[in-house]
Amino acid sequence: MRLDPEIDDVEARIVRRRQELARIAEEGKQRAKEQGRLAVRKLTSPGALAGAAVIGFLVGGGAVRRHRKDKTAVLRSGRRRSDPAGARTAAKSGVIGALMTGAMWLVRARFGSPAGLASYLMSRRREATSARHGLH
Repeated sequence: MRLDPEIDDVEARIVRRRQELARIAEEGKQRAKEQGRLAVRKLTSPGALAGAAVIGFLVGGGAVRRHRKDKTAVLRSGRRRSDPAGARTAAKSGVIGALMTGAMWLVRARFGSPAGLASYLMSRRREATSARHGLH
């Protein structure tokens, strides 16, 4: 039994499209792997790691010199009896924590992760540097 030539043509087109979709999907996987390797290479470069360490140090307050006003304060069950400066510091750290939570939410919404933000910032810096040196 012989099928209609139109049906043969349609079936051949379907086979070609399936093969083309499979090829496109494979190319997409390869590109994604390459981009992933490139991102890991960029993010684990010594400059990126040093920059992340410096930023983390500054954000964490490691570069701030702290002075203790009352070194002889009496401790009572692990807390000072009267420490209004400590209460202000705790309130500030609570506000800063809330702000950082909001900032991380925005970073994840816009860039997917902090690594995405770092990659974006590095690409912007690279563009600015190449434009400044006329390498565009």
